[in-house]
Amino acid sequence: MVRSIKVNRKLSRQNPNENRRNGIMNLTAAGVAAAALVASPLMLSATTAFRPPAYCRTRRSSASSSSTLFATIESQQEQQATSIQYHDPSDDQDGNISEDISENKQQQLQNNKKQRLFAKNDNNFRYNNNKAMADPTFLQKRTETLLRMTSPENNIIDSMSLGNVGGGNMKVDKRTFDWLIDAWAYSGTDHAVEYAMRLLKRMEHIKDRVTMGGGDDSDDYELFPDVKTYTKVINAIANSGMEDAGEQAEAILNRMIDMNDPSTMPNTYTYTNVIDAYARSAPYNPNAPYSAQRLAERMEELRANSPLELVKPTARAWNSVIGAWADWMGEEMPWGEYVGSGAERAECCLDIMDELASRTGNEDVRPNSYNFNSVISAWANDGGDDAAFRAEKILERMEVLYRQTGQEDVKPRTVTYNAVIDAWAKSGELDGAHRAELLLGHMMELFETGHNVDAKPNVRSFNTVLNAWAKSGVFDAPVRALKVLSRMEELANLGWDDVLPDATSFATVINAYARSNTFGKADSAYDVYLYMKEMYDATGNIKLRPNNIIYNSVLNACAFTMGDFEEQSRAIDIANSMLMGLGESPYGKPDHITYGTYLKVISNQMEPSQARNELAATVFRKCARDGMVGGMVLRQLREMGMADEDYEELVGISIWKTPSLSDLPSSWTSNVIEGKRLRRRQFRSE
Repeated sequence: MVRSIKVNRKLSRQNPNENRRNGIMNLTAAGVAAAALVASPLMLSATTAFRPPAYCRTRRSSASSSSTLFATIESQQEQQATSIQYHDPSDDQDGNISEDISENKQQQLQNNKKQRLFAKNDNNFRYNNNKAMADPTFLQKRTETLLRMTSPENNIIDSMSLGNVGGGNMKVDKRTFDWLIDAWAYSGTDHAVEYAMRLLKRMEHIKDRVTMGGGDDSDDYELFPDVKTYTKVINAIANSGMEDAGEQAEAILNRMIDMNDPSTMPNTYTYTNVIDAYARSAPYNPNAPYSAQRLAERMEELRANSPLELVKPTARAWNSVIGAWADWMGEEMPWGEYVGSGAERAECCLDIMDELASRTGNEDVRPNSYNFNSVISAWANDGGDDAAFRAEKILERMEVLYRQTGQEDVKPRTVTYNAVIDAWAKSGELDGAHRAELLLGHMMELFETGHNVDAKPNVRSFNTVLNAWAKSGVFDAPVRALKVLSRMEELANLGWDDVLPDATSFATVINAYARSNTFGKADSAYDVYLYMKEMYDATGNIKLRPNNIIYNSVLNACAFTMGDFEEQSRAIDIANSMLMGLGESPYGKPDHITYGTYLKVISNQMEPSQARNELAATVFRKCARDGMVGGMVLRQLREMGMADEDYEELVGISIWKTPSLSDLPSSWTSNVIEGKRLRRRQFRSE
């Protein structure tokens, strides 16, 4: 069970004046504070080591009470201070600052978008388990060699060995062409489509040359592209992340039809990949969902008119249509507003699929758990007033179907329940967190009674409930979150290893404090961090390793701590401990969110003064040296209330000008990674 977290406040409050003199920052003697921070190892790598406040250095005895984490602080919830609006530091990257980033950074962001789209592909196992596919340099060398050996100047196109190229023999045959096209499709590189198309065009050129010359060399015919080849090229286009991917893919589809060649006639997989191409471009192509559904409906027409059923609609193809609608922003009106619900239309696809299966007898198009889960996720991300209710209705529909039919392919599993819990967490409903926790209890009951052993909650289930409480705005949300965290540890001790709290669990509990009006939230958030760190030190469990998200969350709690002078002073002490601790730790280094949130701490907790401005300037210079000046840093610096001349001397632009990253030296912004998903991916990879 989670042990009681309680800071030894006697050490820090027996003599508040002495404690403030020893602290990094002093609200009444800010000049001394600034000097202390400037002399710190974080700022100037001084030889003297940073020593956090006494209560931060206090170690717990190993014989500490095993009472629950929330027990010692539950009574604090009645002490409500003046409400201060919560600010999520990770949201700052989506702020109003015009971040006119350099071309290189824009290209990096575009690549990241493509990588996210690539990561969604269900068939990545070939790429992940094949080192050759994962090596663009190897692929480029092989492709260039193959293109050179099959160029028009080369009169010999027989199957032949090209020698030891790239670490192995390569034959000039259709299999080599297809393998390279497939490899480029899963490479995730910018020029994947270019190379896939070059390979296809070379095969088409060989076919044209042989056909026009009247040749019938069997080796030549082995190099002719077939439906499999074209489908692989379409897959490369679908994975590219291009805005016109759907249109490019459908153009190739139409070429295949126009050839009227049985060997290149599109099949179910071809149409499915074209629909995929439209689905993946849906976030920035408002017509993509319409085109995706049009092709799915055409598949049914082709099935009905062909006894061979070379093409027929499937649940897989319709799942891409559902995904396209899920990403649809709505119909754009002349006045700029978007009208319509993509989730609503995604749900309609389920009814269309059901009707098709019942009317035609094609059970391959009957909705399965993947389709239901996709619609639930669409509702979870919809943001509408009744989105969570609609998501839960889909879950109930699945439960009824499973009870009636016993079919495994409609059985709701853990991922299904997690998606509905997530819908409640995002719903903004007053009872959203309560409904999320009730659903978690339902999962546990289903598993423990054996009615659905595939509904066993995992750590994501609990973390999503924690997130629901953190976002709930309920006055006792931190206590409720701590109870959930305690329950996770209890279950882990009973052998449920897959619900052991991880870094996300602790970060979410910290955020529950940061979002609340709880008195002493900085202390409580810091205690949760300390407990997590002790667990990591004791167990070595990599999932409990502190990271920037944890440090930034504690800083955010410090930024919005409420209370008297002493409470503000303690929040600043903890913020210093976290900022310097991260800089000296093996867990990571301060990022632009860290620096931006720290600036928010001193802005909120220190009175306006020259000393505060000097401290902010010192932090900013260190941030610039680290290449971490992001949008949030600039915004918080502007809100410090510096004199225009001081701000301009520090940043190089007027305080009255809308800050733009392009106005800054590139070295100041070189290490900034904007976007929650990208930052989290970075932390997971470290």
